[in-house]
Amino acid sequence: MNKILLILFLLLLNNCGYTSIYKNQKSNNFQININEMSGDNEFNSYIKNELKLFSNNNPDEIYNITLNSNYQKVVISKNTSGVATNYNISADVKINLSLSGKITNLAFNENINIKNNSNSFEQNNYEKSIKKNFASSIVDKLIIKILNKKLLLNLLRLIRLILI
Repeated sequence: MNKILLILFLLLLNNCGYTSIYKNQKSNNFQININEMSGDNEFNSYIKNELKLFSNNNPDEIYNITLNSNYQKVVISKNTSGVATNYNISADVKINLSLSGKITNLAFNENINIKNNSNSFEQNNYEKSIKKNFASSIVDKLIIKILNKKLLLNLLRLIRLILI
């Protein structure tokens, strides 16, 4: 009986109507230019690569940004012999977003606590993966802010048209 319910549940979830938030990202007609980057070079390059995915070649709007990142790995606990066992990895990004002379200051933060792995190769790969995920998450948040801003501006234009 439980197996039948599980199969039915999975079949229903399969057609639940989930679509990605960026499914129609090609319809977003904007481009993002990075004027200046400072901070962690590797982290900034991950952000830059992620932003390229959202830029359109024939944009209606061009956003210019300056980006300042701070990526840190801090020891939060050590064992009795003084070897680090736990770390806090954090990324802080400050972005100045400019469109037609209007500047918006945005700040994003990501952090995670991880355990130290005795295998340094695996540890480095894991930390690199975390960096990439942080960059992807921050870019997603930036794109959502841009889309919300565009939506708000379009709504205000529609209200003005209705009132006129």
